[in-house]
Amino acid sequence: MSNITSARRPPRALFFGMQGNFSAPVLIALLNSDIEVAAVIVPASPIPGSKPPAIKRLERPHIVRTMLPLASSSLHSSIVQTAWIREIPVWEIHRLANPETVATLTAYQPDVICVACFSLLIPRVIIDLPPLGCLNVHPALLPANRGPVPLFWTFREGHETTGVTIHFMDEHMDSGDILAQESLQVPDGISYDHLESQCTTIGGELLACTVWDLYAGRNTRRPQDEAKSSYHSFPTSEDLVVHAASWSARHVFNFISGLGHWDAPIELHAGEHVFFVRDATSYSNNNVSDDPGESYRQGAAGVWVRCRTGWVCIRPIAS
Repeated sequence: MSNITSARRPPRALFFGMQGNFSAPVLIALLNSDIEVAAVIVPASPIPGSKPPAIKRLERPHIVRTMLPLASSSLHSSIVQTAWIREIPVWEIHRLANPETVATLTAYQPDVICVACFSLLIPRVIIDLPPLGCLNVHPALLPANRGPVPLFWTFREGHETTGVTIHFMDEHMDSGDILAQESLQVPDGISYDHLESQCTTIGGELLACTVWDLYAGRNTRRPQDEAKSSYHSFPTSEDLVVHAASWSARHVFNFISGLGHWDAPIELHAGEHVFFVRDATSYSNNNVSDDPGESYRQGAAGVWVRCRTGWVCIRPIAS
């Protein structure tokens, strides 16, 4: 048995995350599984024309009590607020490889680093810091869908199954050895936020179990199969363009349901006509029109658009 496990204390982790929907539930899952989170690390926002310190501790401000439900709900969804409530130090990072940053994080003597959505490239000097390694929660079944926004591509590519992977981090993008995976179905009509929430719940539980397994000396790592790997970068405006004649009605319906409320509406081409769409109501594999030249028609529930197979009913944005 290693010196770490024989010490009979919980595993000590540094948690790297961001303000948003993905990181906070994973952090809470680690804390609920009795893993000691020694510090939370968040990326700093760039400040043009300034030269900020490489690392800065964020102190908890004075909080004015309020009865407003919105303020209370947003307070508890933040990893920073979660850390402050649990009296965990929070560090804002500008430069991870800086000696001051490395020294600050080294002083915590972490057994493991846990990452759940972090926008900065983590250098080798940080990856090699903890003896149990640096673990990442990735919402896809690696080696497929490597990259920064895998759930977008789950919808774009029309996958019926996705999942979560816990893997070791290395200097490349999402390519380290896999420690644990769990798949889940992508049901018709699910939204991006709902699917992300399911992945976060699974990911937090998987990560906590993986940390405890590593801490106990149970290592089930396996290399990724590069022949089966795929990578996608951040989506562009072109990735929100859909030609209905090239997709099945089910694919179009699920893409709009999942991503219609992305930053920009989906641009749906129906023959020579273009609809801008945020909502789809249903789809049908049966013919809505027997006229092969008709690419769309008005219906009681919305506009029916002919797809490669079937028809999808949409609610276009008024021009």
